[in-house]
Amino acid sequence: MAETKTPPANANENCVGPTSESAGNASACEGCPNQQACASGTFNSPEAQQKELKEQEALQSAFKNVSHVVLILSGKGGVGKSTLSAQICHALSGRGFAVGLLDVDLCGPSIPRMMGVAHEGAVVHRSGSGAWTPVYASPNLAVMSISFLLPDSDAAVVWRGPRKNALIQQFLTDTDWEGDTGGLDYLIIDTPPGTSDEHISTVQFLQKASAISGAVVVTTPEEVSMADVRKELNFCEKTKVPVLGIVENMATYQKRLSDLTYLRQDGSDVTEEVLLEIQEKCPELLEVLACSEVFPTSGPGPEGMAKSYNTSHWGKIPLDSKLCQCCELGKSFVENYPSSLAAKSLNKIIDNLINVLPVELVEHDESLEET
Repeated sequence: MAETKTPPANANENCVGPTSESAGNASACEGCPNQQACASGTFNSPEAQQKELKEQEALQSAFKNVSHVVLILSGKGGVGKSTLSAQICHALSGRGFAVGLLDVDLCGPSIPRMMGVAHEGAVVHRSGSGAWTPVYASPNLAVMSISFLLPDSDAAVVWRGPRKNALIQQFLTDTDWEGDTGGLDYLIIDTPPGTSDEHISTVQFLQKASAISGAVVVTTPEEVSMADVRKELNFCEKTKVPVLGIVENMATYQKRLSDLTYLRQDGSDVTEEVLLEIQEKCPELLEVLACSEVFPTSGPGPEGMAKSYNTSHWGKIPLDSKLCQCCELGKSFVENYPSSLAAKSLNKIIDNLINVLPVELVEHDESLEET
């Protein structure tokens, strides 16, 4: 019979494990909400071990047809985790891979809009076996989010940790990713900021299924962001989640002179006059890129941080208003603006991911390519 080795999601840091001989009595157990249960041997009972075994088997079964599971992480909010998650999935599916996107940002689920499935018809159904069928943005791109389960798009999720943990377990155990593609080449998991309940639960459940391929960590270049991202990198070290690479988002702002708006100091718009003047006197300037830092880079920046944590810096994505627009409309940026610098950066990140986690690309049924 399997032993219950995984600490509960709400356990203290440095938990000795609920089946340890010192469980409930070690110094690390002080103040833990599970201390009494561990000391009494509750987690060692035959019933507890049987429950643990069933959970592990259910999780392993859920991921048997998923080649790679990648977490998108950052200790900081607002750095573009959901943007990167969505555009990675759009790009991978555009290259012919079978892709799933799981949104575990339970309190701020923005993925459905970014994937173009934030509409009334986007609902999750239960199959005959009881599994959840995800919503499909395209025949080879499946999406799962709490947003599909809420009564309306503005409903607030006011849940404590145990209820969040239970839903994450349901997402990971009950979602049927097989679909018409026979499974997934890549499952991307978009996470909220921080290192709290959602992260601990997601990692522990995936580890039970032996399903974590690694994490991509997102940051912006200033110290305010990197200070929190270093906490996320330490979280990955402690939980033994491999960091595949660090992505530096919003590194610069770049835009063609022809796409800029020009104002006088009093705020009046003189764009038409300025562009006309440039067109008449020096038209080649209209294709020149104006570039500016969005955030000040601190010290060696994200590249130095990557070196200090012995991981790879996967590149810099410039801030691009068209990328933001694609996310609003649920469209693929690299497909719609392939020649932009941000698209080239995103494609390099996709290449890195495929190189680190290769899969054999299988030709799917031609009917799946129909739109």
